[in-house]
Amino acid sequence: MAKKITNPLSALRRLSGIGVGRNANGQQGMLKRILNGMEALITVCDADTFEIFFLNDSIRTYFGLTDDGIGQRCYKVLQKLDAPCATCPYQQLRDEPEKTLIWEHHERVKGSILRKTARIIDWPGGKKAHLEYAIDITEAVETREKLTQRENMLEVLNRAAIILLSLSEETFEDTMTAGVNLISSIAKVDRMSVSRNIDIPGEGLCASQIYRWSKAAGTSIPTVDELQGNSYDRQIPRWRDVLSAGECINGPVRLMPEAEALKQFGCVTVLAIPVFAKDIFWGFVLFENLTDEQEFSNDEAEMLRSASFMLANTVIRNEEGRKIRRADEQRKQMIREIEHQNKLLFTVNVISAILLQSNRVTFKHDLLRSMGIMAEAAGADRVYIWENYLSDGELYCTQTYEWSGGAEPLQGKDIMMGVSYRELVPRWERAFLRGNCINGIVRTMPASESAFLQQQGVLSILTVPIFLKDQLWGFVGFDNCHSERVFSEKEEKILRSASELIANALIRNSMEVSILQLEVEADKIYYDPLTGIYNRRFFDENMQRLIRSLSRSNGTLSLMMIDIDYFKIYNDTYGHVEGDNCLKIIAKTLKDSVTRADDFVARYGGEEFVIVLPNTNEDGAHMLASKLLKSIYDCGIPHGKSDAADCVTVSIGVTTGLVVHTYNSDTYVQRADAMLYKSKQEGRNRYAFSTL
Repeated sequence: MAKKITNPLSALRRLSGIGVGRNANGQQGMLKRILNGMEALITVCDADTFEIFFLNDSIRTYFGLTDDGIGQRCYKVLQKLDAPCATCPYQQLRDEPEKTLIWEHHERVKGSILRKTARIIDWPGGKKAHLEYAIDITEAVETREKLTQRENMLEVLNRAAIILLSLSEETFEDTMTAGVNLISSIAKVDRMSVSRNIDIPGEGLCASQIYRWSKAAGTSIPTVDELQGNSYDRQIPRWRDVLSAGECINGPVRLMPEAEALKQFGCVTVLAIPVFAKDIFWGFVLFENLTDEQEFSNDEAEMLRSASFMLANTVIRNEEGRKIRRADEQRKQMIREIEHQNKLLFTVNVISAILLQSNRVTFKHDLLRSMGIMAEAAGADRVYIWENYLSDGELYCTQTYEWSGGAEPLQGKDIMMGVSYRELVPRWERAFLRGNCINGIVRTMPASESAFLQQQGVLSILTVPIFLKDQLWGFVGFDNCHSERVFSEKEEKILRSASELIANALIRNSMEVSILQLEVEADKIYYDPLTGIYNRRFFDENMQRLIRSLSRSNGTLSLMMIDIDYFKIYNDTYGHVEGDNCLKIIAKTLKDSVTRADDFVARYGGEEFVIVLPNTNEDGAHMLASKLLKSIYDCGIPHGKSDAADCVTVSIGVTTGLVVHTYNSDTYVQRADAMLYKSKQEGRNRYAFSTL
């Protein structure tokens, strides 16, 4: 079998270096075998006439061709065109025959993206030919575009956050317009609005539109009268249930139960994102598309959730500003509170961006950095995370992370490990289970709590409970060790959001690490611990999958059973340590000889191995079997007691055939095993073949 070549430039230079000899047919056969062994899409055609000299199996499969296309024009066979492609580079190669061209090509017929490499080579028979080497990079390009889109969205959201957080009393309309224009550019919507919930006697929970923006106008527009005090129960009962649960309404309007109620406003797609204040369903932000149906991805919806929170808070802050102006005697104090809230809100957005872009490698650094940013914004000396656990039915907690700026670090000390709620802070457990925070001055707290906290140098404290799947997971705490203070209700709300953001990032990272560890452990069940190659379990499970797949595509499957000759005698002569080394060398040699992505080698048991070769015909199986016999012999593992050779050899049984859905792995194993027995009967160090 031809060895897999992954570097197109290396491949083209190697092929173009094959000269034209007297035996043109022999050289042509050799070239074709090399090209057919490549997974890339290979085309060879006449440099002047575009007449096809050769198409490899990969490109014929890719385009679904039933014949070899030889003698036909490449643009007719591959592109279904009557003349050469407008972007065909072959004219440039004709003018510069020593040049190698590399370009990306949007495949018209298949709709995929190919990276192509081409140059002129000598083709047996004294002809000049274009050799084109193409690899499908569609998935890589799409992934790159998605990452770029996500980065663009985050950059725009950060710019919008800076604008919206800079809101002043006089610039609400300008600020909102600038912020919404940015957000709408990434959401690609025609209208946006903010609606707030109100309770109306006799109507129940209602939504009132308080801000509305139009792309056509480029600014805010009047709110809709019909959407003031609009009852959820009468118009959109499903929205109240979904949004109050923290979920979004997302998708084409015509597919929604409330389609008739929505169509009167001219929208064909909606995304409604809930906004919460003090853990209460405050309202929602609505994104509308008036022309195109779509469904926002989860990633897009989550980023727009941050935008919605910023917009709603901008509206809220504007309304609060009006109240401040009406209550002049409280103006200065309220302005200071709003500035502090803005700082905290901005900090929440900053750490959100940090943690969204974090990964397993940088997570600990990013987490501690985020905790430090929150500590500075909140005026705290320490920020920490405690995780709960149960022991003998009693709830305990241990500090897992700590940032300390203006106080003595306590991470890892005995007093921060295995703390019993019941013994030291019984009030905390009850408050946390009700979803409440602990917020206050330490000296006014119950004796056990006060003593425990004063031991840590804490004067005042805010602790926020964290829940995971309705279970009390732990808490995030903020210590002040230099002054006494009580966090305001609004500070508590924002710090609760920040705490949940930090803790949820920690939980997500822990889950990702656990999942990765589970995947690693799961993978181990498919590998042989001695040789490091696949084991019998992997072989059994994947054979059934391959047979199902190949039977549907009328594919061919080759299978080899390989046994080390006189291995028991080798073990008895050289010992089990050398026997294990021998198995490792044989396994590595077999694995290195199988280069295609779908081919695999497995240890079948003891000194017996199996090689599975999907879409390999009889010629390919013969070629590989011969290569394996030589490769094992060339390892030169001494075996003085072997009757087959002076070094370790193997015997091979091979079978090949079209896959039928009634076959199973035993069908191939039994036939290959019979051929293996025949090889041994005929003297070993050889292979026997039978068509299935």
